[in-house]
Amino acid sequence: MSPQNSHFNRNLSIVLIALYLLTLVAFSFANWAADPDFSQWWMILLNIPILSIPLILLFGSFYVLAAGWREHVSGEPIRPRLAKTIHWAPRMAAVLIILFLGLFSLDVFEMEASPLELLGGFLIHNIPSFALLAVLLAAWKRPAVGFVAFLAAGVLFTLMFVHSLEALPNLLLFSLPILLIAALFYADWKWLKPQPPALTG
Repeated sequence: MSPQNSHFNRNLSIVLIALYLLTLVAFSFANWAADPDFSQWWMILLNIPILSIPLILLFGSFYVLAAGWREHVSGEPIRPRLAKTIHWAPRMAAVLIILFLGLFSLDVFEMEASPLELLGGFLIHNIPSFALLAVLLAAWKRPAVGFVAFLAAGVLFTLMFVHSLEALPNLLLFSLPILLIAALFYADWKWLKPQPPALTG
């Protein structure tokens, strides 16, 4: 890696880490302002790793895309280590966002209902997770499918759940991470040159 690229990547990582921390503090403050009981230390500690899932996905995806784009436009092949990161990033990010969406279905078990009703509610709440899981399985070896499908999912989620400034958390925690997964699949599809088949015999 050239000193210029190394300097760019270091500065970019510092900026994104600072933005991650500021966003985490802002969300924690907003939760506290909405519910003073949220100030209990155990709720704050529990909330940090949960919020970190989509935020790390958001800022980490942006870092990978920015670093990859910088090398892609240089006209030279992307370094093998970064190319491997670009290849695996959308798949791992998709797994994380699916798990994050699945966490919200656990609220069902706080309701008073029969086990069958709880199971039904759990399955209904997980329909988005199951849909994204099916998309991920279809896209695992076909990044073009991943790009189109996650782009459509991100746009659909934005149209359904982001209608005002009050819905900004939905944009940051759901829509943008899903759209960035689509961008990562695009980078895997278009920026990485296929490896020639290994010679045998």
